[in-house]
Amino acid sequence: MSAAARRVAVVTGAGRGIGAATARALADAGLDVVLAARTREQVEQQAAELGAKGCRAKAVVCDVTNESSVEALSREAAELGAVGVLVNNAGAAGSMPLARTSLDDWNRLLAANATGAFLCTRAFLPGMLEREWGRVVNVASTAGLAGAKYLAAYSAAKHALVGLTRSVAAEVAGTGVTANAVCPGFVDTDMTVETVNRIVAKTGRTREEALAAALASAGQRRLISVDEVAAAVVALATGAEQNPPNGQALVLDGGESMAERFTIVNPEELGAPRGWSNGMLAQAGGRTLFIAGQTARDVSGQVPAADFVSQFDRALGNVLAVLGAAGGAPQDIGRLTIYVTDVAQYRGSLKPLGEVYRKRMGRHYPAMALVEVRSLVDPNALVEIEATAVLSS
Repeated sequence: MSAAARRVAVVTGAGRGIGAATARALADAGLDVVLAARTREQVEQQAAELGAKGCRAKAVVCDVTNESSVEALSREAAELGAVGVLVNNAGAAGSMPLARTSLDDWNRLLAANATGAFLCTRAFLPGMLEREWGRVVNVASTAGLAGAKYLAAYSAAKHALVGLTRSVAAEVAGTGVTANAVCPGFVDTDMTVETVNRIVAKTGRTREEALAAALASAGQRRLISVDEVAAAVVALATGAEQNPPNGQALVLDGGESMAERFTIVNPEELGAPRGWSNGMLAQAGGRTLFIAGQTARDVSGQVPAADFVSQFDRALGNVLAVLGAAGGAPQDIGRLTIYVTDVAQYRGSLKPLGEVYRKRMGRHYPAMALVEVRSLVDPNALVEIEATAVLSS
């Protein structure tokens, strides 16, 4: 039995949709489940159905945007046992042009999608750290990784949630606690039905045409099922005990594979790597991007004279600029090759280089190679970085 299976899971927004499916999946995985939502009837019905199957489940009415309500949830959840898994699923959606976005709209979406996750994580994280084991999984969105028309407030809120995920992950690294996010596109839920209804009302399209337009805007071929999202959450919550993912944003875009872009391969006999992964297996169905060696050149095409760490920072930033222009993100990089003119200088700067790297890349460590060369094309260049990335098709 895994460490997760001996603990309690708290799922917010568990009255319906993704939250209800996740609560069922966690119960099926052997966890006791606390189901939290604002609507008493829905959450109690879900808890009763789990109880009828022989699962230990507790319903709690909670508004995650209210600090005292979250504190009460923490106390009530403790009655079921030590909370080792927190799924921040509660959220809200909204679509409107920026000019028509009121301050109330903005604050409502930020509160529902980001502040609630902050309050819940803050409430349950200390216990996880004390017990040296815990899994925080945030249900974000592909809108939290890229902007989209008419989604300024919603996208900003989901970006905040992804940022919260990565910051918490950096804070808990090495403690036995992890924080990750799942980022689905359009899911077969009432929220998507509302989106389709808005398109129908505004454009006069049929429901089928409206759904097709919504999916096309997100680059999806089909709707994602709630069970697919739940399976991804459970995998992050109960999966690998050896080198579990931390700080990852798992994209669920309706493709043939709902797995992560890469599968990290770290055989136990090699021990736990520090600052890299022994192997990263790219899944089928992606696009490979080769990023030519980037120096610390600026918009003039020249490399200004600067110290080694500053040049490394700028060169890595240029790599990420190319990646971003192709629609990628740091976690898509599978390999980095770093060319330096002085290895001793590189090794003597490891601490500040590590800070620069984490600022740019978070806790994503692809395969890396360090190569010493006599000189680089630009006479002022001290470092050059090239990369290979796999992007979703």
